[in-house]
Amino acid sequence: GFTSKHSSETISVKEALKLKDDAKVVLDGKIKSHIKSDKYKFIDKNGDVIIIEVDNKKWGNITANKDTLLRIRGEVDKDLTKTKIDVDSVEVIK
Repeated sequence: GFTSKHSSETISVKEALKLKDDAKVVLDGKIKSHIKSDKYKFIDKNGDVIIIEVDNKKWGNITANKDTLLRIRGEVDKDLTKTKIDVDSVEVIK
């Protein structure tokens, strides 16, 4: 499919936290911990943390642990008190 240059550029968690609801994001980092069901704590190379939500089927055939460097693509999901990323796809960075 079509991808614009902008959508493939990764941003930091800090930058993602400032974006508007439904903004498309690409983040590189690691999963720090599993919170519950499809929610995880995701940490970028700067040490900033954001909650991400990954449906089981979005993992594809990926197996990741806390040392696996991942690229996630998704949308910012904001409500009054918190910001999380609704993840569309996950890939392992080799």
